[in-house]
Amino acid sequence: MIIDTITVPDMPWINEYSWSSRTANAQYASSGALIVEVAQRQAGRPIVLQDDMLTRATVNALVAHAEATPGEFDITLGDGRSFTVMWDFNAGPISAEPLQNETDPDNTSLLMGVTLRFMTI
Repeated sequence: MIIDTITVPDMPWINEYSWSSRTANAQYASSGALIVEVAQRQAGRPIVLQDDMLTRATVNALVAHAEATPGEFDITLGDGRSFTVMWDFNAGPISAEPLQNETDPDNTSLLMGVTLRFMTI
């Protein structure tokens, strides 16, 4: 899979089916009637990818990308689907937890619990 220019191992899209392209707003009129407005969302679909192991070098490259790229870019998932996204700064774009505590980790050290958060534009 490719995140802008960074190639990473395929990662599962953990929230792929927890979003609807429709949104609704319901409120009561002064007469007591329920008024429901339904609209098609144009963007903002969250994409959360998780993996158990990435190298520290890959995570550092992704963190640097998130810090340097406040706008849009493309990601291509392992199955070939592409999306124009931006990092989800509200939810925190990246989180990663070490596989084991190392006093002097290097770039080949593996991390676990890596979560990448994007939203479509």
